[in-house]
Amino acid sequence: MACRGARYHHDGVQYGGAAFCNLFLSEDRGLDLHFPSLGHRIPLTRGTAVIFDTGQPHGVIQRGSSGFNAADFAPDQDCIQLFLTWELPIEDTHVGHALKVAFDIDPSTSLQLDAEQIRLNGEPAIVCPDSGRWCRVD
Repeated sequence: MACRGARYHHDGVQYGGAAFCNLFLSEDRGLDLHFPSLGHRIPLTRGTAVIFDTGQPHGVIQRGSSGFNAADFAPDQDCIQLFLTWELPIEDTHVGHALKVAFDIDPSTSLQLDAEQIRLNGEPAIVCPDSGRWCRVD
């Protein structure tokens, strides 16, 4: 896959039963993989491997910036990151145990849903694409 920066998002609805594993192939372009809820910034350099929860808000932003800004990724800038990605099935007990993943499932709510979703304090939530903060669904 390739990215030219990435607005903040989560992949929990599409890939809720998996963790992502990304292996970055490009040289350092001054970009970080940022997990704002966790306070983690990972410099993206050749050989960096990251395994993470698909429900965790994340984005690819300029190193030193405080959030995503499309102007940081102008067409004339060489900021493309190439990476390999694959899914690890955390519902498999061996994978879940190795990654120390415990699902936080609300059985009474999940039985009423027709699709996977991310909830925060019992309410559906989305991610602000510029800051990575959780927001309530209006």
